[in-house]
Amino acid sequence: MPGHVIIDGNNLLYAMHAHAPVPTVGRETMVKALDRWAKRHRDAVTLVFDGPAPRGAMRKQLSSKRMDVKFAAPKSADDVIIEFIKRATHPDIVRVVSSDTAIGYEARKRRCLHTDAVTFTREVYEEPGKGDPPTPPLDAKGEKPQTLSKDEVDHWVDLFDEEAQEDGL
Repeated sequence: MPGHVIIDGNNLLYAMHAHAPVPTVGRETMVKALDRWAKRHRDAVTLVFDGPAPRGAMRKQLSSKRMDVKFAAPKSADDVIIEFIKRATHPDIVRVVSSDTAIGYEARKRRCLHTDAVTFTREVYEEPGKGDPPTPPLDAKGEKPQTLSKDEVDHWVDLFDEEAQEDGL
C-alpha cells in the first residue's frame, strides 16, 4: 500500500548542504532531487517549508507534479508537520523525514515511520540498485571540495540526461 511521506523542508535542506554528493543544494535543487526520488516511489509526498510561499517564477521553480509543496506561514513548518501527524488516519503508512526532536517524538508516539534528514539525504541521492551514493573526496581541511572531478560531472550529466529523456524533455 502506498504511503505518505511528510518532509521537513528546511531541516532536509540543512542536511543536504552538509551531506549531499553535490557541491551546492538550494531549495530548487532539493525540490528537483525529491521529485526524482518521488518518481521512483509510489508514495504521496508533502514537502513543508517555513515561511510564506514565494511569488512568481520562484513559486513555479519550487513546484512539483509529484509532490505537494507547502509553505507554513503564519505557523512554523514543525507545527504544520505535527498537525499532519496527529490528523493521520493511518499513521502506520506515514513516513516523517526530519531531524527535529519534537517531530521525531510525535512521529514515534503515533507509530509513524521516522527517518532523520541525513539518512534520507543519502537515500535521495542513491542510485537505484547501486548501493550508496558516490562520496566526493575530502579536501585537506576534511571538507567537501567546491569543484567536481570530470568523472563526477560526467556521472551527474548522464544521470540528468537519462531522467530528462524519461520525462520526455
